[in-house]
Amino acid sequence: MRKTLKKGIACTLGAAMILTLTACGGGASENADNGSEKGNESKKEAIEIRLSSRWGGEETLSQYFNQKIDEFNELDNGITIVADNVTDEQQYFDKLSSQFGAGTQPNVFINYGGTSIKDYIDGEVLLDLEPYFEEDQGWKDAFLPLFDNWQEGDATYGVPVMLYQILLYYNTEILSANKIEEPKTIEDLEAACDTLVAAGITPFQLGESSNFRAGHLLNNLCYKAYGGDIAAKLADREINYDSKEMLDMYTIIQGWNQKGYFGSNPLSVDNNGEKAAFLSGESAFRYDGAWFVGEIAGTEVDGKADVTAFPYFAEKDEYKNCVQGGSGQGFSVTDSGDEAINDAAVEVVKYLTSEDYYAGLEKASNGGIYPVKFESDPETEIDDMTVKIKEIVEGAEVFHGDMQEVDPETHMLNTVRTALQGLFLDGTPENCGAEIISQEEVK
Repeated sequence: MRKTLKKGIACTLGAAMILTLTACGGGASENADNGSEKGNESKKEAIEIRLSSRWGGEETLSQYFNQKIDEFNELDNGITIVADNVTDEQQYFDKLSSQFGAGTQPNVFINYGGTSIKDYIDGEVLLDLEPYFEEDQGWKDAFLPLFDNWQEGDATYGVPVMLYQILLYYNTEILSANKIEEPKTIEDLEAACDTLVAAGITPFQLGESSNFRAGHLLNNLCYKAYGGDIAAKLADREINYDSKEMLDMYTIIQGWNQKGYFGSNPLSVDNNGEKAAFLSGESAFRYDGAWFVGEIAGTEVDGKADVTAFPYFAEKDEYKNCVQGGSGQGFSVTDSGDEAINDAAVEVVKYLTSEDYYAGLEKASNGGIYPVKFESDPETEIDDMTVKIKEIVEGAEVFHGDMQEVDPETHMLNTVRTALQGLFLDGTPENCGAEIISQEEVK
């Protein structure tokens, strides 16, 4: 069974399934034609659903996710999940792209929606979930209205699995010892960083070896400086990546690095190293999603960490509630062309986005914010920091993801992130902007 992506990428979707019944050459279609009860039961028992995610680490979210997969695989439902977790973001997406090109793509995979799956939608290799919503309206109704990134026309090609907002975490002990108050504005943050650098303390140990870290910083600075429509203006080239507006943002990032806000060599540290520096008390700040609160418990900064909204520019306070956040990641399903396999893949997604799943995750994480409505387990203990996060999220007025998610050129997310790394070497803001626009396709 073969489907071909437009733009010439061949995808052998049938290769993603392993059917143990086919030892003598019998395929899924042969078993589907077997009308006997025994044949149908054997086929059901044989279905393996390959699932790709980035949740393979030691943090609570990953541990819970993989625990639930183990529990699913113990059910007597004829479906087995085979999980492939690649924690590094760029490695994950590089591998996923290669799999789609080679025809070995997973049946279910994590993605950001928007332009990141545009080629797959155009190539007609993703499963439209609307028929499944019609059959199980309760499943769809349990979600918050966060489907935009996975909708095209009347079709829906994914479901949200996270609700997020980028926040600023800080070490209260370090700030108190240096007479620094919780920073509300960018100017407050800069003053705090100057004080810390002068005291020999690393403000942020930026892990720019994982190149999304500067990408997320750029998103937040742009939303606070220009509002949420900056993403659409960049996508339409009304504002380009070498414009004064963007050069000003690159200049801020490079200036902060030159002042020592990000540690001695951000390109030598990855995201895990950055997290470790904050959780061990070696750095004062970290910007991350609301999920990060679940990683603090049991570390050296447990009881010493607090959180606030990402700071805003004092002279642009009308944008202070415009944030990077929203639906975040989602699950999409590849269309195998086999109804039984598609149904099995959807059952996996329903299980991993159920109300019970998120109630359990909230309990395991002692809180959190989620894309599905559910009743909390009465035994769930929600910590004070999570209560504060919920209040911060409720104050947000406009949610936007990575600015490049709405760009018509699907390469732009990685192109921008790669160009930003030059700011931590000997590149200039002008070089950064020129590198980005040089990669733009001729329209």
